[in-house]
Amino acid sequence: MSLLKGSVLVALLSLPVFMNSSAAQQIGKGDPAQGKLVFREYGCWRCHNTDSPAAKRLRGENDAPAPSMLGIFQRPPHELADGTKHEKHTDEMFRLIITEGTKFMAPRGAILSQKELNDLLAYLHSL
Repeated sequence: MSLLKGSVLVALLSLPVFMNSSAAQQIGKGDPAQGKLVFREYGCWRCHNTDSPAAKRLRGENDAPAPSMLGIFQRPPHELADGTKHEKHTDEMFRLIITEGTKFMAPRGAILSQKELNDLLAYLHSL
């Protein structure tokens, strides 16, 4: 077997090990700067603060306050106005909320690409 073929074989056999490494886990992470643009472009700012911990009150009398995104991943366990309990904020939880929506927020799954969603999550982590 030639050196080149042997190197390719070692690389292919090492791929599963690499995919479980911390370096591989960085692949697919978003860009916070691009996420800030997504936050602005899709109007998330209309309901959610990013510069104040205060929730925004929406116009409708039946609307619940939209939570601030400032420090959202560091928040302790709590209960939302609709009774939903959040033990811990995770990327998976926010992916679900953003893509499927909630009682008070329209789903964005059909609007955002996976890259935009990754960028948005990276931005929320940066707040």
